[in-house]
Amino acid sequence: MITPHLHVSEKDINEYVLIMGDPGRVERSSLMLKNPKKVSENRGFVVYNGEYKGVPVTLASTGIGIPSAAIVIEELVQCGAKTIIRVGSGGVTKKEIDTGDIVISTGVCKEEKSSLSYAPEGFAAVPNFEVLKALIDSAKESKKKFFYGITMCCDAFYTKNHRDLMEKWGEMGVIGSDMESSILFTLGEIKGFRVGFIFYAGMNIAKKETSKDIIKQEKQRLEGEKNTIIIALDAIKKLKEVNG
Repeated sequence: MITPHLHVSEKDINEYVLIMGDPGRVERSSLMLKNPKKVSENRGFVVYNGEYKGVPVTLASTGIGIPSAAIVIEELVQCGAKTIIRVGSGGVTKKEIDTGDIVISTGVCKEEKSSLSYAPEGFAAVPNFEVLKALIDSAKESKKKFFYGITMCCDAFYTKNHRDLMEKWGEMGVIGSDMESSILFTLGEIKGFRVGFIFYAGMNIAKKETSKDIIKQEKQRLEGEKNTIIIALDAIKKLKEVNG
């Protein structure tokens, strides 16, 4: 059966998958794989397969936001994905985090409503421990500057409320924010597949940065993107070695 949105079937999807919002990031990530091959491209979603250090890996774009990401995740799992790591970008709330630094989420505060279609508001959105450990171990081995801690997930970007939410959670120790992770963590728990989330730091509200700074910091962001992808791929290699 071909899925309606990704246009893939069980033969197209590997057990280990990296998802990312930007289809351009999928294209760039594919260059880090051996024998990369585009599997499908439909409705803005791009899927690639390749091999990383002997491990078959699938890359897929989700678009921005939870409704779109949920469709992609559901279809990937239907086709055999067993471990899904989101490699993304996100805002940060601590002055010591610079653009391009690496952040690994240990759990998500849900400031969105889409995941309520799957689970009640109090349902914990947390990563799989094995995946979290593999990401942190790979980040340490990379020698890159990285942070880990609780993050926040929200529905809207261009609103004052978004910034207010980041500041509120930041005061309580939350270190970053994105727009897709809580549905990944929620679905992983409900449907029984392993999940993790790593991102590079973008807009820093503690430094009074705005969305306009995103364009100015392109060089740092692309370097951060490359580092997060490599760390995520190395984490997959670790998971494969442990679990077969």
